Amino acid sequence: MTKFVARAPVRVDPAGGGTDAPPYCIDHGGAVVNFSVARHAHASFEHLPRGSGIILYSHDHRKGVHAASVGDLKLDGQLDLLKVFVRRLLGPDESCLLVTQSDVPQGTGLGGSGALGVAILGAITQALGKKMTRDEIALLANDIERADLGNVGGNQDSYAAAMGGIKLITYAKGGGSSCMPIQLSEKTRGQLECDTLLIYTGDVHLSGSIHTDIRTSYALPDSPTVRAMDNLKAAALKMAPALQAGDIDAYVEALNSARQNHYALHPSCDSDTLRKFFKELSPCIRGGKACGAGGGGFIMVHAAAGCRKECARIAEALGGLVWPFQLDDRGLMNWEEPPSSPEQIATLRKLAGKTPA
Repeated sequence: MTKFVARAPVRVDPAGGGTDAPPYCIDHGGAVVNFSVARHAHASFEHLPRGSGIILYSHDHRKGVHAASVGDLKLDGQLDLLKVFVRRLLGPDESCLLVTQSDVPQGTGLGGSGALGVAILGAITQALGKKMTRDEIALLANDIERADLGNVGGNQDSYAAAMGGIKLITYAKGGGSSCMPIQLSEKTRGQLECDTLLIYTGDVHLSGSIHTDIRTSYALPDSPTVRAMDNLKAAALKMAPALQAGDIDAYVEALNSARQNHYALHPSCDSDTLRKFFKELSPCIRGGKACGAGGGGFIMVHAAAGCRKECARIAEALGGLVWPFQLDDRGLMNWEEPPSSPEQIATLRKLAGKTPA
């Protein structure tokens, strides 16, 4: 027996986020500039002897599930993300141990569930000996989360987790997407990593509810949501060549346009906390925006020259948690480790047994 391990990075979306989600991307096409960030979701998968059942455990939630078989895994709000991947990928008579953990808090706008799904898929497909391209992994992980779990949203999170790096993801009117890397000079990369800060505001958002609000507003006549999404797409299409050319001024201009149009998507994308952070930080930043669907979680800011430390000090005084910014170029990574000991499996089975399947 072998333990199959995978990790996948989370992301920030400096421009175009939201235009990757239906119905807008189907009706109008979309574009997202997406940075994979060196904070990761982790998953390990092990086959267990036939008849051992299914053991799922999340270190983040400190919860587990133990079921006699794949067919006994019911979607009831207990580790449903883990369950849907096992239900989709494993046969009815297989037994396994799946353990997950993440470097980022839940509901913070960094695409954590998408990254976790890619990590789980990476570990399980490695264990099953299935050969898949990174593009196929991104699309399948997103399909499982959207179709099997019912989470609304787009697929930029899965692309970020599988591919790594900086990329422009485009969406064709009528359906279909493509992911193209954006090549940065060493100077541009260094400036981005030096001047960008990720700041956790302390608020948690529920991206699914925000996406539902946006869809409701999208359907209104002369919808302000559609206009805002048009502008978000335009900001992404301006940002991508600016980054390629090393034009930081144009990058910051597109970043700020994305923030203002992100607010305009729907009132639930905005919050007093977001406004307070950007107001207080304004003397020492050139630009920034909320990460993900908005309303809470992380913001990314581009500090003014020489103001990185002051920016961090102000954010921390507001109660924010400041993270340095580092890109992840590798995307999904897989490796093998020695199997869990019988004692470790027994402990996890006991912990998982406290939560019904």
